[in-house]
Amino acid sequence: MADEEGADRWSGIGGAALLKAMFDAADVMAGVFELLDDDYRYVTANRNAAAFYGRGEGGLDGLTGRDLGLTRAQIDARLTTLRACWAAQEARTAEYPFSLEGGRRGWFLGTFSPMPGERPRVAFVVLDVTARHQAQRDADRQKARLALALDATELGLWEYDLAADLVEWDARTRILFGVDAETTIDFATYAAAVHPHDFHLVEAAYGGALAGKEGGAYVVEHRTAAAGARGSAAWVRGAARVVFAEDGRPRRVIGTAQDITAQVVARERQDLLLAELNHRVKNNLATVQAIAAHAFRSAGDDPATFRRAFEERLQSLARGHDLLTRNVWETAELTEIFAAALAPFDQTCVRLHGEAGRVRLRPDLAVSLVMVLHELATNAAKYGALSAPGGEVAIDWSLQPQGLRIFWRETGGPPVSPPEREGFGSRLIRTALGSFGGSANLAFPAEGLICEMTAPLDS
Repeated sequence: MADEEGADRWSGIGGAALLKAMFDAADVMAGVFELLDDDYRYVTANRNAAAFYGRGEGGLDGLTGRDLGLTRAQIDARLTTLRACWAAQEARTAEYPFSLEGGRRGWFLGTFSPMPGERPRVAFVVLDVTARHQAQRDADRQKARLALALDATELGLWEYDLAADLVEWDARTRILFGVDAETTIDFATYAAAVHPHDFHLVEAAYGGALAGKEGGAYVVEHRTAAAGARGSAAWVRGAARVVFAEDGRPRRVIGTAQDITAQVVARERQDLLLAELNHRVKNNLATVQAIAAHAFRSAGDDPATFRRAFEERLQSLARGHDLLTRNVWETAELTEIFAAALAPFDQTCVRLHGEAGRVRLRPDLAVSLVMVLHELATNAAKYGALSAPGGEVAIDWSLQPQGLRIFWRETGGPPVSPPEREGFGSRLIRTALGSFGGSANLAFPAEGLICEMTAPLDS
């Protein structure tokens, strides 16, 4: 039978020359199987197929799967494909894994075709596609890593084909710019999605990259035309690189888009806070200088008097700042302002009464009100209601159409008369709220000092 098979190996197979070329082709394993009851046998196989099993040319001829040391499961899997091909009398193509002794593993792409005749023979052409599978796995891994990186950084991905004037945006980029999933995007569509006041920034950065600046890479920050609509971003950072052809002409642009709205808001807020801090520092220095000058004039040649007056007012200023520091320089609640101003004094003699609800004041107004209230309390402790047993200070506040109204009334203290001259404390009380559009008016009835204050309220 071996001689018959050797002599007739190519008989009945059309295109012998073509098959011979296929048999000799590099990287192609080819041959003919014959189906047995519980196994298969190589009728013939080219040198590549024989080399795969570590044999010389013709070394597979006449061998079965069992002879080659394949497992029962491997033989049955091969038989299933061969029997289905023979029964249907049509070619089958499939990818399937392989594993050999010694740990070698990989993937084959095989085409199996039934041979003419009554004997169950099937021709095969097999390619080792292990490298392709590995490349595909690496590509899938890279794709997964890219997707993870894009998700972690919330980046959108886009690509622009200059010749076709076609832009591909992923789902996140479309959301950032407020463009629905069905819209076809070209450069004009993108330009319309950029805020018109910022498009010149994009144009300059993109034009420089097309000219080859920075190796074709650019980064630009701009607003979107659809800010706030359908979840779109108010501010976007675009980072991209131009890909050039061999002749130096730009072919496409690959880039990312990121929502930086929160970063821009934080940056603007930081700039505002720094400007406000500079303003406050200047105002505080001016206040300290005024306090020092008045305390020096009032104390005359008595250093102890100067030190006491100066320190008391500095402490009042500091308590106002401490209150705002606890509130991160946002706003201060009115009852907290009262507490900060009256902290050094006996508050059992102070009655507070106001409308229900929380009233909050802007930072600089809160500091000024702390100092005004502290000055009133200091005067009351020295000369007024808080300087005598049974004296009392009543503080009433209410919300009026023009803003906040605070009414300070002293009773039970020594008789009061208007001062002969206005001192620093009186000027501070009278003017401190005026710069904010508020006021402080003093009255001196005999039964006790009265001060009516107003202050504007932000919405």
